[in-house]
Amino acid sequence: MSLREVFLYLIGVSIVSSQSLSAEHNIYRFPNAQVLASQQKVEGYGYPFRVMTDDGDQRAIKYVFLDPELMKTKYHDLSEHVLIDLPHLPTGDWNEAHIHWDKHTDTPSITNTTRTKHLERMEVWHDRRIDYVDFVNVETLQQDRMQVVTHADFNTPVLIKIASFPWEIPSVEREAAFYKLLQKSGATPEFLGHVTEGGRVIGFITEFIRELPSMRYDNLQGCLTALRKLHQRGVAHGDAHDGNCLIREDGSPVMIDFELSRETWSLEEFERDLDIMGRCIRAASPPT
Repeated sequence: MSLREVFLYLIGVSIVSSQSLSAEHNIYRFPNAQVLASQQKVEGYGYPFRVMTDDGDQRAIKYVFLDPELMKTKYHDLSEHVLIDLPHLPTGDWNEAHIHWDKHTDTPSITNTTRTKHLERMEVWHDRRIDYVDFVNVETLQQDRMQVVTHADFNTPVLIKIASFPWEIPSVEREAAFYKLLQKSGATPEFLGHVTEGGRVIGFITEFIRELPSMRYDNLQGCLTALRKLHQRGVAHGDAHDGNCLIREDGSPVMIDFELSRETWSLEEFERDLDIMGRCIRAASPPT
């Protein structure tokens, strides 16, 4: 199974238009912004959206929050898919806006725009930093979370993984920290740098591995070897199934997805990793 197939199976990605995004039953659309990510109601934020605007030649990432009262009073009784047209976003130096329902015009309206300094910052340990808007998307593996992209710094496509919203930073930072701990172990894809947004780090860049099914089946046992290399560095993977092991074209295996990993020298945890991986390999191997 390819990397794309693995993630599509796990998250059930659906394709949406470049300027709209579906969240549960509703489809949200801005006339002058591309919706990159949305979430259901977040306490203290309302309904958040991450969007990309294009003011002439200048692209920028902004965050827009819908007032929960708007959704509660205007759309609470609609069970079918609802197309919600949101207002034209103003130009200017801002990165957050809030939208409420204007009772006078009976339409959504922007209450304010602000320039907010997001405090959630990731540790920077690699010299390379590339702004999100400078990448060219080739393939989306997980909506505004994981993408195959190109950039002038690289001769081939690479993978980026980002936090769509500031409160997602900790999990991405945790994974980047394990790449630092495991660098030069030969057990992970090559870590290539950090993804930034307006100066702050929001994600990371790694080698992209496009698997060949025939190569994968012939080298699945190597996943146990890659796992043992983690253990030699004092890392238990924590989610060591075969979908989190990729095989390069040369047959070398690497582990990915370290969001549940932890530093430990527990033999019990190492054995649990190896047991789960072994079971998965046996189940995934073609019949002889």
